[in-house]
Amino acid sequence: MADNDQGGSAQEPRQPATQEMLDAAGRYANEIRERSPQLADTTTILRNEHSEPLRANQSEFQHSVARTTEDVEKALGHQLPLSDAARSDMVRLAGSAPGLENERMIALLQSTPSISNPELVRDLRTTAQEIGRQTDQNTDHIRDRLDHLEHAVRQADRAPPLAPPPEAPKGEATIAPNNARTDRPDGADASPESQAGTRQGRPSQKGQEETARTQEEARAQAAAQQANVHVRQPTVLDHINGVVRHVTGGGASAPWDSAPQPFAGRLAAFESRVNEGRDNNGLQNAERAGRAALDAMEGFRTGDGATIMNRIASAARSDPEGMSGVMAGMRDGGRYQDLRQQFNTALVEEKGFASAYDKAAEALAKYGEARTGVEQIIARRPDAANLTAKFQQLDAEIGDKAESTPSRREGKSSLEDISKQAAEIIQKAVEAVKSFFTPPGPENASRPGPSPI
Repeated sequence: MADNDQGGSAQEPRQPATQEMLDAAGRYANEIRERSPQLADTTTILRNEHSEPLRANQSEFQHSVARTTEDVEKALGHQLPLSDAARSDMVRLAGSAPGLENERMIALLQSTPSISNPELVRDLRTTAQEIGRQTDQNTDHIRDRLDHLEHAVRQADRAPPLAPPPEAPKGEATIAPNNARTDRPDGADASPESQAGTRQGRPSQKGQEETARTQEEARAQAAAQQANVHVRQPTVLDHINGVVRHVTGGGASAPWDSAPQPFAGRLAAFESRVNEGRDNNGLQNAERAGRAALDAMEGFRTGDGATIMNRIASAARSDPEGMSGVMAGMRDGGRYQDLRQQFNTALVEEKGFASAYDKAAEALAKYGEARTGVEQIIARRPDAANLTAKFQQLDAEIGDKAESTPSRREGKSSLEDISKQAAEIIQKAVEAVKSFFTPPGPENASRPGPSPI
């Protein structure tokens, strides 16, 4: 489904808009980390991903940057210094979601800047993304869900208004050059009265006071500059000695050094930083593998494999068991053995078909390997809930496509080709999304979930 933000046909933002936002957030990196380490990690991940052109141009990535803009400004309490064009793009994307056409959901999503409850904001965004993936965005269950969200928004506390962007980030104020004048221009150093008194050789009292104050400020500035000159700068030898003391945990310290910390504490802190960096890399690699799998499967489904995949989708819409029934019936003697034969023939006779299929299968397998490791990382992270929700969304998208793509083994889907543990994780995410959009009740007990195509 095409990304139709706010129900219209507006184009995605120019890439410089996302770059401008990430650069602006980078200038406040220290302050963001003080307010929200988790949000600081998110901006770091987005900056890293932005260096990959394919990822930077993806609709979902641009929406993520826009949502992060809103969160960063709430954390800081003021707007980021963005151009009018960039801010317009960020506001538009933060108030929409890929494929979202439901006007009620769009209105709710556009209310998030004024909501102070981060959990409610996250719920609104997740629901908007899930609705955007649906063909029918006005089911009874969706309407009930929107009724609940509208009530929650009405009861929610309001976020304070944002201040305009400051001139410079905290701790990065511009310092005037040493030779810059801080007093008034030539000829304006004193009041007219003092100038007149000076011309007459007898300064007025007001002129004398202003002259004394100017001189005092000049002496203070000179003293500060002189003090800066005598600040001792570290030398190469100091650096070497510091490294030796860090490794040995002892040794004499210079009088300007702070009190040394125990070696065991420094070692534990160093190992903690190393482990945190390794975990961050693991999360980023897993997400990149997931995006690559999505791109590869989508390339197969809309490219060389489009004909057979459309036939499979058509069969799933009429089968009582949906896509799972079609996959199970694509075998010798099965209800859909003709589809299986067409699929096998294409694998053998069409090089483009086979190449695109193998690329998708390989990318899916790589994500399966990375996804298993992510579970262990998430379990020890303080932001486990947010990471779980993020990967569940990615799992659901991948699972939808993998469940409807045949395996090389008859009667199986591509999801069954990856490791059992990864397949179970992805399958749970798919089922969670299907249950969310399937109304409860006995009449729906055997009702197939929404078609993934």
